[in-house]
Amino acid sequence: MYNKGKYRHTYTSTASDITPSYRLTPNAMLMYFQNSFARMMTILDLAAFDIVKQRRMWVVTEVQIDVQPAVTYWSEDFIVEIWVSELTSLRIYCDFRIMREDNGQLIASGTSQWNILNLDTKRLETTDFLADKLTAVPELMTPSHKKVRFPKPQTFDMQMEHRATRLDLDFNFHVSNRSYVSIALLTMPDEVLAAQTLSSLTVHWLHETYLDDTLTCRMSRLPDDTYLHTLVNSEGTIVCELLSKWQPQPAYPDVSEVLTRNL
Repeated sequence: MYNKGKYRHTYTSTASDITPSYRLTPNAMLMYFQNSFARMMTILDLAAFDIVKQRRMWVVTEVQIDVQPAVTYWSEDFIVEIWVSELTSLRIYCDFRIMREDNGQLIASGTSQWNILNLDTKRLETTDFLADKLTAVPELMTPSHKKVRFPKPQTFDMQMEHRATRLDLDFNFHVSNRSYVSIALLTMPDEVLAAQTLSSLTVHWLHETYLDDTLTCRMSRLPDDTYLHTLVNSEGTIVCELLSKWQPQPAYPDVSEVLTRNL
């Protein structure tokens, strides 16, 4: 449903969307947010398959997500609401929130930055042609749209390599932006994952990578208990940066209680 500049869509969670502690996975949050963005742009005749006729494409470059400790069970409904919160000459900022359908409890919220790329020149285009179709709703789900600055540590707490497979690719034959997140979070220490849950995630996508490319992911624990994940390609170029923050894991029900609840 699109109304007054906001788009809302109801989804039903699947088993692969849920962590063992009944939270939406980071991959699921990104997937449903991006799906809602695509649905909204389809309504506005600005979908990828619309603008490719003009030799243009959408590029998402940054996402910030604040995650709430809200449970999400398998086969339950949740709502994604998304809107353009700011339109500049080169950037489109889309804010969003994810809520439980039954009681409106907030699951996650955040903002994202998008650009229009010219397929022939590989340069960013201005957003002038979008102005008459996009209605900006200046409701910010983050304090501001100020660009996040990622630190440049000299030491790393963990490092691993990942060779891109077909499972990592999207329909453009690039490594999917969600795959970068999944790969990066593999560097989280087991003891953190056992006792804590994700509270925020900031992702900055910089360069494309392809099938069989080798990515090196380096993780550094920063003084404020934030974790920096840096993915570099075989040439040493940073292709993606992430900042993740975690909070103590709240109590969650035994699986038998969940199964009884959902009968």
